[in-house]
Amino acid sequence: MAPVELHRSSALKPHMGLGSSVSRLRARWVSFAALGAAFILCGTIAFGSLVSATVASVWMNGIMMMVAGIAETAMGLHMKDWGRLVLLCAAGVLIGTAGAICVLNPLLAAVVLTLCLGAGLCATGLVRIYVASQMGSDAPWRVAVLSGLVTFILGVIIIASWPVNSRYVLGLFLAIDLVFYGLALLLLAIQLRARHRIEP
Repeated sequence: MAPVELHRSSALKPHMGLGSSVSRLRARWVSFAALGAAFILCGTIAFGSLVSATVASVWMNGIMMMVAGIAETAMGLHMKDWGRLVLLCAAGVLIGTAGAICVLNPLLAAVVLTLCLGAGLCATGLVRIYVASQMGSDAPWRVAVLSGLVTFILGVIIIASWPVNSRYVLGLFLAIDLVFYGLALLLLAIQLRARHRIEP
């Protein structure tokens, strides 16, 4: 009899732990609301100074590239095969150098990154249109084609205005991302608040 009781109590513990965790999460809806408001505020500030937001965006990318370059070089140094060692170390040095350029001269790096962004959006849009053309009549291919067209046109607009727009495009994308992320957190906080009030 004792083993059965132990088995039941152990089966109930994870469920009770999960419920208490969810309850604590709902009780902290104010923190999510404050964080969402902070992201929206940062996004609004970024809209007001797109050049500074572009510099900040390039800096963040540059630091991440430098870290990735160091990690890849370290992986290459642990390789026993000379071919892999040279390739990984060379790739790490190139990525790290590109990251250093982004940090030291963010406006110059923004010119290259903006062109890459425009080309990437054009390529993504074309791929979406192609995938949509392969869908059956029952699938929502019209929505997929529209999404691909919007993405492609956005890429064309960025490339057509390049390099003049390189001072503000990345900052604009950063500002939009911050605002939408903040709105998502606010919506989450509202849902948590409503569920927290319903609980006894």
